[in-house]
Amino acid sequence: MSDSGYDSAPGDAPAARPASRASQASAGGLQSIPVVWADSPSPEKRPSSLRSFATDAGDRESVRMTPTGGSAGWRSQAPGERRRRVSLTGGSFRSGAGTVGPSATPRLDESFHARSASADAELTNKQKAKLDKVAVKDGKWMAKVIKEEAKAEKKALEEAMKELSEIQKLQKMAIKDESKAHAAHAKALRQYHKEELDFFAARAKFEKAQAELQAQEDAREAARNHAEEATEMLQEKNREVEWLRAQKAVDDREREAKLAQLAGK
Repeated sequence: MSDSGYDSAPGDAPAARPASRASQASAGGLQSIPVVWADSPSPEKRPSSLRSFATDAGDRESVRMTPTGGSAGWRSQAPGERRRRVSLTGGSFRSGAGTVGPSATPRLDESFHARSASADAELTNKQKAKLDKVAVKDGKWMAKVIKEEAKAEKKALEEAMKELSEIQKLQKMAIKDESKAHAAHAKALRQYHKEELDFFAARAKFEKAQAELQAQEDAREAARNHAEEATEMLQEKNREVEWLRAQKAVDDREREAKLAQLAGK
């Protein structure tokens, strides 16, 4: 069937609009009434220039890199997230040329040949010559269009090759940047290991000094405690001696008095 937008055979029925989701999901006995679009051709006969290029799920995914869902805008990119250029995967000649190839060639059914043969049998030689002249003129016009598209396709190829060269330059620069990044990372890693060893040595030295200080503090505390205990012992012994002296003095007086009494003095 041709993609020109005209009916290829008489008797084709116009396309009906599909039922809405609400009517399909209803549980009642009501049936949806299809709406007939009489003024527009079916989607299969509509010209390709009028069709939406994003009707397929794959096309929508190739165009929308970061959708939020449905058709409601775009989500904000996270830090470090990059959007790829969709222009690198598309183009005017992505599906082939517009005037040649299987996508541009109409598929005619047998009715065209039958109608052409039937009408050709009723034409005179003059009418056939006139129609042949028109066909030749149309052929020249189509040839001109095909040649112009060939020039456009050649230019598109040149632009694509130019983009390829630019991307290769970007790749070369990216490789250099990656090499520099690896070298910088290796240098930073070596410096890190060096600083780590210095840190461990300094920590060991610090821990040793800390342990020595703790030992000296413990020794000082023990010496202070010993001196305090010695002083307390001296005080206690001094009290004991003073008590013994006082007791001896009393005993000496009592003893002298007793001896004097016994002597009859």
